[in-house]
Amino acid sequence: MGRILAVDLGTRRVGLAITDPLRMIASPLTNLTFKGEAPLVRELLRLAAEKDVQRVIIGLPIREDGTEAQGCRQARSLARRLQAGGLPAVLWDERYSSREAEVVLREMGLGRRRALGRVDPVAAAIILEDYLRSASSPADP
Repeated sequence: MGRILAVDLGTRRVGLAITDPLRMIASPLTNLTFKGEAPLVRELLRLAAEKDVQRVIIGLPIREDGTEAQGCRQARSLARRLQAGGLPAVLWDERYSSREAEVVLREMGLGRRRALGRVDPVAAAIILEDYLRSASSPADP
């Protein structure tokens, strides 16, 4: 079946989360330092091959009013490049994922400073959980 990888794309850090092989559980994986799109694509393709990833979910930063935020262009570009590299990519509304991640980390007792490096992978896991819930809904073809 293969795993699914989620990407929470940022200007400095990129959070990653991954499913288990049965695609039932989403877990935060790591942070990558954003050093440009080309190095990120290479790293994601390498990671996909290493971890048997069959699909990537890329967070699409949609504003509360439904309009696209500035990072949407970058997310779309990343998706195109991954697909060109043979890795299917899906854009997914990431609205509120970082805010939800901060709440989760606070509830775990982590202060703002200690949580800083963990927000992005947790946000990626939230995006991935949302995708998995949607993919398993009865209305999904």
